[in-house]
Amino acid sequence: MWVFLIFLSTSVSAQVYNSEVEAEIQLNRNTEFLEVTGFAYNRTRISQSLEYVLTIFRTDENGNRSKKEQSNRFILQPGEKIVLSSATIDAFDPSKMIILLLIYNIDKELLGKDRIVLNDDSEDERIVLAPNEDSDVRTEFAASDGVELRGIVLEDTKTKPGRDFYREYISAYQRLQINGPKVVTVKEVLAIANNTKIEVIIDNEVIMEFFVRPQNDYISGMAEAAIGRSIAYFEYLEKQKNIVRRY
Repeated sequence: MWVFLIFLSTSVSAQVYNSEVEAEIQLNRNTEFLEVTGFAYNRTRISQSLEYVLTIFRTDENGNRSKKEQSNRFILQPGEKIVLSSATIDAFDPSKMIILLLIYNIDKELLGKDRIVLNDDSEDERIVLAPNEDSDVRTEFAASDGVELRGIVLEDTKTKPGRDFYREYISAYQRLQINGPKVVTVKEVLAIANNTKIEVIIDNEVIMEFFVRPQNDYISGMAEAAIGRSIAYFEYLEKQKNIVRRY
């Protein structure tokens, strides 16, 4: 199994992954455990029929190797980001661990991949976390030249349906660990004939607005759509940040 993985990484190194479907692993420390969560994000405008494999390879101090694997098929809608799988590991285990997430299409072509290595000081690894380091590994990506506030969602609602929408939105935002670099405001404003409408605002930009209805299915659907637009907007900001402008 290990030989196969080495061959795979060598033979397809020229390909571009995570451009259509992005694989992402996030780790969160919870007292004595690390929670491993795998995500998939559809960057395209078409539905995708996919399969994921989340594997944790472990090599202990005596050189003994083991692995745990989870896999399943799933459908990913355009612009949708979902939780694929989760697992927990001992935060104080000194063993070297490789956490690997692979996402394939129905033709078994590899579209997305992500990897995190624990307890190894190799310079070429994406993230290295010492066994007793008391931190969320996402802080490895924080800005190094100042304080950066991320993942903030503000509420300014007036009615129960408006508050219900906010709860649906923030629940999905936190479940998917979006952690956006800009403040999101869920604002309810007066509209025509004493009706109200919801505005989802990011960085003073209204990314979505709709008239409020009290039906639960409608509110849930709007929250799901708003989450999709929020992810797309944060993705747009990231792309804009990486563009080199020439005058």
